[in-house]
Amino acid sequence: MRILDTVVLLAFVDETDPLYPKATSHVLEISSNHDVFVPSATLLELDLELKAHGVDDKDRSAIHLRFSRLIPEDRILPLTPSVLSRAAALSRRARWRNAYFDTMIVATGLEFGADSAITTDHKFPRLGLKTTF
Repeated sequence: MRILDTVVLLAFVDETDPLYPKATSHVLEISSNHDVFVPSATLLELDLELKAHGVDDKDRSAIHLRFSRLIPEDRILPLTPSVLSRAAALSRRARWRNAYFDTMIVATGLEFGADSAITTDHKFPRLGLKTTF
């Protein structure tokens, strides 16, 4: 099982991003490959990133609506108390800046049995999840 990180979704919404072609491939794979899941924390971080970079409410809504058509509900992993507990424990090892969402995303993957994350983030293995992209 693999989980998708926020960087993939961000690259998918920006056609000028050099990662766009590969990100598109991974996003389109979600509905056809029953091995790929999206942590709800990934979706929350996406929204916060879009908002922080000045994407207005109307455009954010359109982006999320597009993802709702591409990501089946049964491919979204919930943020549960056990995930948050695991994320808090992982935060002891995540001493880098902005590790909050990294720990929640990795904790979600570990809690639900993922063996890897689709990401360009090289810090995930420090938290126990290998990476691919």
